[in-house]
Amino acid sequence: MTQFSKSQNGRQLDLSGIIPPMVTAFSPTTEELDLDLIRQETEYLISTGVGAICIAGSTGEGQGMSEEEIGLLNRTVVEQADGRVRVLAGIIADSTIEAVRKGRAAAKAGVDALQLTPPHYLWAPSIDSLVHHFDVIGDAVELPLLIYNVIPWVDIDVHAMNAIIDRSPWVLGVKQSGGDMHKVADMLAVLHEKVPITTGIDDLLYPTFVLGVDGAITCMTAVFPRETRRLYELVREQRHDEALALHQKLLPVWRSIEGPGMPANAKYALSLLGRDNGVARSPITPPDEDLKLRIRTELEKAQLV
Repeated sequence: MTQFSKSQNGRQLDLSGIIPPMVTAFSPTTEELDLDLIRQETEYLISTGVGAICIAGSTGEGQGMSEEEIGLLNRTVVEQADGRVRVLAGIIADSTIEAVRKGRAAAKAGVDALQLTPPHYLWAPSIDSLVHHFDVIGDAVELPLLIYNVIPWVDIDVHAMNAIIDRSPWVLGVKQSGGDMHKVADMLAVLHEKVPITTGIDDLLYPTFVLGVDGAITCMTAVFPRETRRLYELVREQRHDEALALHQKLLPVWRSIEGPGMPANAKYALSLLGRDNGVARSPITPPDEDLKLRIRTELEKAQLV
């Protein structure tokens, strides 16, 4: 692990390599957690050689989970992983007290760090309110915090992020999403000596790897952990012709999966790959027949099925 200048209680955040944000398996009949399928998917991801798994992020539909579900889901994955990989708990909450409750449930389950979106319902919090938010959560769980910078109307720019990192002791990493390479470049230029930076941009994995991000936490890494890990390694080895060819192979597949129904689309793709993960929770609906055909066709073109 690269040593960065910032730590808290002697701890730093390891975001190196591919960290798949695992889909969450829900039963088709009840939409409740399917623990057997969750254990099965955990085992598959570990078998691909990833160093960590992220739970209950956007791909994992964490925005609709209760405190009890966060605890049960993370405990199930932590127990299945049994120390073989690190586990990051996604927390998507719109108040500090809700984030603390869910964060404590995840911490009690034994996770290594929290991935946190900023609060975002109807308003854009100030830098001071974000610092307070992350401080309260960090003090409550005493775990490294990864800021998931993904909310379009609460877009933490590089100057605000720099201030938060300087002022909030437990913030030890940034996941830059939102599809903007400019922000990835700025975060790396200003923050990378202090904390690790990981990408959350599926269609720009190759160029963000070239820029020097530490790794990736994206839907494509959850669906295709082996292929995206290979892409990461090719860039690290300076084998750019092969890396670009793999990027071009994966991009049309991502274009078929992305969109408002992304978790359901990803689960359909996973079913074609032989990895049953149940359904997405309502109101997310399964892909229609036209989209199913498109996803299946792009997987076949890429020789992934």
